[in-house]
Amino acid sequence: MTRWVIMLTLGVVTLLMATAPAFAARITDIIDAADDNDDPFDFCLLIDFSQEFEWAKLTRERNVNNSIEKLMLSHNEFDIKSVKHQLDITGKFGLYHDLEFHFILPITLNQETDGKMSQHWRDKYWGGSYSPDDISVGGRPSLLTDYVFGFPAWNSVHRGFGDMIIGFSYAPLSEQRDPEYPNFVVTLDMQLPSGPEQNPKMEPSAANLLKGTGNGINVGEKLFAFIFDIKISKRAGIADPYFGIHYKLPIALSGLIQDPRHEGGILLGTELVAFERIPDNENNEPLWKVAFDLGLETTFFGRGQTFNELVDPAAWRRDKSNDANTNTTYWPNDPRRPQVFYYFDGQAPEYTLPIEDRFLEARGNVGFYAILYHYLQIRSGFTIAHRTEHYLSQAEKIDSTTLRPADMSGYYTQINEVGTRVKKERSLVIGYNISIGLTF
Repeated sequence: MTRWVIMLTLGVVTLLMATAPAFAARITDIIDAADDNDDPFDFCLLIDFSQEFEWAKLTRERNVNNSIEKLMLSHNEFDIKSVKHQLDITGKFGLYHDLEFHFILPITLNQETDGKMSQHWRDKYWGGSYSPDDISVGGRPSLLTDYVFGFPAWNSVHRGFGDMIIGFSYAPLSEQRDPEYPNFVVTLDMQLPSGPEQNPKMEPSAANLLKGTGNGINVGEKLFAFIFDIKISKRAGIADPYFGIHYKLPIALSGLIQDPRHEGGILLGTELVAFERIPDNENNEPLWKVAFDLGLETTFFGRGQTFNELVDPAAWRRDKSNDANTNTTYWPNDPRRPQVFYYFDGQAPEYTLPIEDRFLEARGNVGFYAILYHYLQIRSGFTIAHRTEHYLSQAEKIDSTTLRPADMSGYYTQINEVGTRVKKERSLVIGYNISIGLTF
């Protein structure tokens, strides 16, 4: 038995170390041109559809300096669920040898988020239900009674063209040119503010006055950004392991985001080639290929403003009059309870995006792709990710005496001060993608 195990192990090692055709893994393959096979121009068009689901909880600090303080700290107040349908159109042009120009046109078909007060919070402080009259009853804390959210439940939808990306990729090292070297690709991309900026909005649902609805049709960020990316892979038999590093440097323009966050991360994985057929020519590109992809990607998101889960449910305050003498809301009269207006001193705060804290996203990928007669590519993949808990509203200063908002009329103090910050926890992300591409 031991001898058979040793022979099988040696066979697998020999297969992995065998000389393989020098064709790059998908992740380090770029479109080239003007090669030795009399191919003056190459072009690839890729259409990718993806769907992603996320479940998370919103908790809030509640230090009120009383006997039940411990019961009120970081309790789950709201549950959220979001789903995003995305269509990305990618074009790649071979300019010369291992130099590629590419663009990505992102289209958000639908990005929908549902939020509601958690049953735990309703049962503990609200008697298991909610009515507009409850907002004035003492001992029923929530983001509602603190005038941050206007509804115990909401639904928001965004869709439209996003911010396109253009850039260049260059491979200074290539296994195709020299089998002794790995495939090494350097990419410089630019994110352009081509998509209309997001329009946060929230108002009562016509069917249910206790539920808010928002239909902001835009998804753009109004940011210009440089994106640096380096990837390397080296074929060894059926395995083609790869490694990558990426970094995004954003620049704020005239939009709502004035303090953008930086992003950076690493990618590690391997491609496993199940079948490959390469013609006997100098081009050495496969006519047929079937491969599987296993990868792990970690991305670190820095501190900064962004359109996070607080923006839409807090946007019911956005369009109120800032005239202290005007006693009106975004709706002429609040249909839930006309005599209740959700602001202090008759003045709405200036609308500003919250500052989100740092967090890490770990994402696992399992994929499959096939090349059919060189021209047609079919890909699919499944991802699962977790985002570490972090504050969606970051503190600007600390009141060491009360740990509570010093000025209730301000937007910042109601969610950004220590003792009032909102945290996102238990984030689970599941998604898949399907794509088809043509190479000419």
